[in-house]
Amino acid sequence: MKATKHAGVRGTLGLILGVAIAAVLTPAIGLAQGIPATAWNPTGSFSYDNGLAPSVAVSGIAIVEVHEGNTGTLWYHTGKIQEDGTVSWASSAFNYDNGYQPSVAITGNTVIEVRQAATGMGPLWYHTGKINANGTVTWASSSFKYDNGVLPSVAVAGQTIVEVHQAGAAVGPLWYHTGEIQTGGAVTWESSSFSYDNGIRPSVAVAGSTILEVHQAASGVGDLYYHAGEIQAGGTVVWNGSAFLYDTGLLPSVAASGPAFYEVHQGGKGAGPLWYHTGGIQNDGTVVFTPSAFQYDDGAAPRIAVAGPTILEVHQGGTASNGPLWYHTAAY
Repeated sequence: MKATKHAGVRGTLGLILGVAIAAVLTPAIGLAQGIPATAWNPTGSFSYDNGLAPSVAVSGIAIVEVHEGNTGTLWYHTGKIQEDGTVSWASSAFNYDNGYQPSVAITGNTVIEVRQAATGMGPLWYHTGKINANGTVTWASSSFKYDNGVLPSVAVAGQTIVEVHQAGAAVGPLWYHTGEIQTGGAVTWESSSFSYDNGIRPSVAVAGSTILEVHQAASGVGDLYYHAGEIQAGGTVVWNGSAFLYDTGLLPSVAASGPAFYEVHQGGKGAGPLWYHTGGIQNDGTVVFTPSAFQYDDGAAPRIAVAGPTILEVHQGGTASNGPLWYHTAAY
């Protein structure tokens, strides 16, 4: 049985301010209020694999990407970020498990992946692994059930895991579940997950003790909301009492690095314009978004990760079940 918790965080987190940031600004320059300038690779995106529902994580220069293949197989693909911001990918991907809608995060050289066991509402499973010196991943021999739901997203800060998911297939309660990565790589999950909002398609990022989650309010193109929270010493989360509107679109994904965060989403249904939005987490816990999003590519199902000054985004080229997957890099 899932329980419900709601609490406030540092007063109102809904401050939506900032200065518009164009995609051509010089990388690695922070603007006022902690909002970063972002420069996307002007040559566009590059194909690195084929599949569906990609997710990506970065630790230093090491990349671990996961995606669906055919008939519910799950594959991982590794790479390294080069000095010029491009990615050197391994020559092939490798099957590591079975499932749907995977999400991946990295802390140090530890990888944690979460996913659905089936195409709809049902068990959620996690799988851990270690990044080797040669860039491959040694996965634990088994994956384990940790909850029930659909469309999970995972983030990690230090040894603390924060996972969010939908309770069911339709718009409704969103739940979070926290856990702790142990020395040997095993995960100790809290005994229950807790409801924090309502919506669909949640994505979560963690920066220090601050959590930033984004989601759709409805099943179609429409309002996108963010919800902020703070991780407590015991692993619980104190969420702001409300979520706040920041944009419109579909399939949002969020990543954070220090006080800066980066969000990407589809502009409409199917393959088409992909948009990014930047912002900053303030010292008092408020969240500042730029007033506008900017197009950076075309495709579907974007997912974003960030490490140091490098942003890495992956997406489907179209809606085909096992079509090209593309990556796009940026700097801030």
